[in-house]
Amino acid sequence: MAQKKASEVDAFLARPDFAFSLVVFYGPDTGLVAERAGKLAQAFGVDPSDPFAAVTLAADDLEKDIGRLYDEAKTLSLLGGKRLVRVRGAGAGRALCDAVGELAAEHLPDTLIIVEAGDLKKNAGLRLNVERGRHGMALPCYQDEGRALDQMIDEELTAAGLTMDRDARDALRARLGADRIASRGEVKKLCLYALGTPTVTEADVVAIVGDVSADALEEAIDAAAAGAVKRLPHLIDRLTTAGTATFQLHQALLRYFQQLQALREGVERRGEPVARAVERRRPHFRRRAALEAALNAWTLEAIDARLQTIEADILASRKDAHLALAITHRTLIDTAVTAAQLRARRS
Repeated sequence: MAQKKASEVDAFLARPDFAFSLVVFYGPDTGLVAERAGKLAQAFGVDPSDPFAAVTLAADDLEKDIGRLYDEAKTLSLLGGKRLVRVRGAGAGRALCDAVGELAAEHLPDTLIIVEAGDLKKNAGLRLNVERGRHGMALPCYQDEGRALDQMIDEELTAAGLTMDRDARDALRARLGADRIASRGEVKKLCLYALGTPTVTEADVVAIVGDVSADALEEAIDAAAAGAVKRLPHLIDRLTTAGTATFQLHQALLRYFQQLQALREGVERRGEPVARAVERRRPHFRRRAALEAALNAWTLEAIDARLQTIEADILASRKDAHLALAITHRTLIDTAVTAAQLRARRS
């Protein structure tokens, strides 16, 4: 079986074996998956901007036309040399799963196929098929923790010619970890801010680095309230994998609907336009669209019912800690499904 443990992936990327012509990166952190896939693509030596040598395909599109993947994988570069094929957004699609099984079984000279997938369980078809293939490799990508997170920080500090004291590192680590690309972006921003000084201090971290985990929590709550059912499972997994406590998710959802209730009262009882109510709340620009969608969808009656359900679920999760994660997951998904149904009725 061609697979690596999560702790072995960085070593593989440092010295990649291109005898494996099809590589699947998978995990709950899409940023980490994309970053590692990018490293392998770079090591392969094909210019990603060269349309004759590299192509990027969407997994959803391939489910409608899987022949495109076979064509791209077995087409020789127009000008000769290597060929890179990247597939993004892979999941449980049957057509792609079967194609990966076939392509991983044969060696494709001078061709590398990189598939970026979400979190795949051991019995997931895509993962099983690539692991069984003689020329396929499955590489798990999990959350930045411990040494891996420190390594990423050290890479950026070294590139910028900076050092960091212990207090600053502890403060920085506490604000990172929800998403690899977002976390690296925050460290790059910090290095740019501290450029010209010998050491990055805790004050620098507090001044410039946002709390990535908090951003991810807000994104999950927005998705639940606005009815983004398809996006929500990944967001929940990303948070819980990063160590976010279930009570934080429940409490954040409860506070959101309490605030939504106050806004909706202005809309229903005072005739205030939704856009004006949202403007009065002054949300961050990234959250504005989701808040407008939620405020348009949820009626006061529906909000009251949802608040009662959330409160009941919070009590149930506290009574049985072993089921807390399952209860919280159900609360968020049920909220998103209800929101999607309400939006459909009003459209």
